[in-house]
Amino acid sequence: MRLCSYIITSDTGLAPNPFWGYCTLAMCTPNHQNSTLEKGDWFVGISSKKRGRELIYAMQISEKTGFNEYYHDARFLKKRPNINGTWKERCGDNMYYKENDEWKQHSTNHHTEKGQIKQDTDHPTVFIAEKFYYFGENTVELPDELNYLIKKGPGMKCKRNDEIAQRFVHWLKYNHSTGIQDNPFDREQENNQTCRTC
Repeated sequence: MRLCSYIITSDTGLAPNPFWGYCTLAMCTPNHQNSTLEKGDWFVGISSKKRGRELIYAMQISEKTGFNEYYHDARFLKKRPNINGTWKERCGDNMYYKENDEWKQHSTNHHTEKGQIKQDTDHPTVFIAEKFYYFGENTVELPDELNYLIKKGPGMKCKRNDEIAQRFVHWLKYNHSTGIQDNPFDREQENNQTCRTC
């Protein structure tokens, strides 16, 4: 079991997207850096220094898939962005599919610039979790003995030591409930105000 942690600079509900029964990670830091985590491994998202370097979410990967497969999978149709829907529907991360062997983008308010699209589709992998802990704006302080998870600066910090990863998972399991505990810090407002992206 491996565990990778990184700093989330903008928590909008896009990356990760914890809604509709699955926590999914389809873009931003882990994907852009071509993470090689597999089923059973963990992603951990920590808030910025300004927000106290606390735990925003943790997800255990249950499967990996490609963008096109994700887009056409009936389980994840609700994760397609709906620009006229609620803020949860607008921040859907299921936005890329192939047509005539070219990447197309579902109508969305996020990652619409050419550079962002290229960065996303360079590593078109979606990490899916059935078991996850999403705290959103109700972040959780890590105990001192788990501060080694905090990644300062860009990129990811990966631990390949089973004992270290298991120590974190044990703490998480016995102190917190799975699922969504609160809404994202930087979620959109119902007036269709565009939120920041990762």
